Amino acid sequence: KDAGIARELGITPAQLAIAWCLKNADVSTVILGASRKEQVIENLAALDKVKLLTDEVMETIEGVLNNRPELPTQF
Repeated sequence: KDAGIARELGITPAQLAIAWCLKNADVSTVILGASRKEQVIENLAALDKVKLLTDEVMETIEGVLNNRPELPTQF
């Protein structure tokens, strides 16, 4: 399903994943990995794709993942 979302946005699945991490307030650090120069370039292009992840798109992704963290009711 994530490939479908990426396709609708005109980006690669890797760019979608990285952009999601960058946009997600629950993610503190994004670590990139690549074995080829082309992968580094594709990964870094995700920086320009974050703006495509509107609140609506983030909700669509959440619907696919269905793993939003929940705060405990008590501390």
